[in-house]
Amino acid sequence: MNQTRFRQIARLEKRPVAYTNQREAIAQHLQKLRNGAVAHAAVLAFVMRYGNPQIGEPLSEACRRVAESEAGKGSFEPYSRDDVFLMSHPLRHVLLATFPGADEKDKLNCVFKSAPPWLIWFTFADYTAKLLDLNLPDLSSVSGFERSKKIFHGWWALPESAFECRPWPDGADGEPLARTDLSLLGLETKLDAPITNRQRKRARANFARSSLSHQIAWPALLPKEWLPLDFDTLLARLRKAGYFGGDGSRHPEFGDIGVTHPRPRRDY
Repeated sequence: MNQTRFRQIARLEKRPVAYTNQREAIAQHLQKLRNGAVAHAAVLAFVMRYGNPQIGEPLSEACRRVAESEAGKGSFEPYSRDDVFLMSHPLRHVLLATFPGADEKDKLNCVFKSAPPWLIWFTFADYTAKLLDLNLPDLSSVSGFERSKKIFHGWWALPESAFECRPWPDGADGEPLARTDLSLLGLETKLDAPITNRQRKRARANFARSSLSHQIAWPALLPKEWLPLDFDTLLARLRKAGYFGGDGSRHPEFGDIGVTHPRPRRDY
């Protein structure tokens, strides 16, 4: 048997292992994204219920109203991913106890399907809803308006700024953020991910055909006895439990958009 044949056989033998590793990496990454998504959903539920968000007004004003409400108890600043994650667990316990619905998903569903479309669009809650399989209002009235790459990079934190009804400068067709595309969350580009365009396209097709998203568990809720812990102790327990890893300052890479081929004319 010649050397070429040996190399072909070796490549074929590696494929099942590589595919299994890739699926496991995607599953772990997707679970982390869902942990962030449910935190985002809980925070938004309180903004919608207690903050009375208004289009054209800084979202920080709605957050201030939440802080001043009976639910906020003096502090509600969901402007970083770590803050959203840490504050979401007590909020989720309150949500379970006071919001209408059969379970946490049903309660969030009731909130999301009646949410203002502009708020869903502005905060990228369409990604949150897709990851958690939640219902959404019709977004066709707002999908023609520009969204910020900076805010997307900060998802699942909330922006402090106001939503502006500003159409996409060059139309929506060529804009990655003009639709909900989970591939932009880097689901197919982790660990042993493909590096060529052809392999990347194959991986995206595999993920699109996969039922993997239905195998991921609903994000766990911290025990109530953890909630009174001081910040440093709680953070240490969360890290030990694997809730935090890598750079927590921004969400997974924005696919390959603006990274390997930046567009000089403007940022998203």
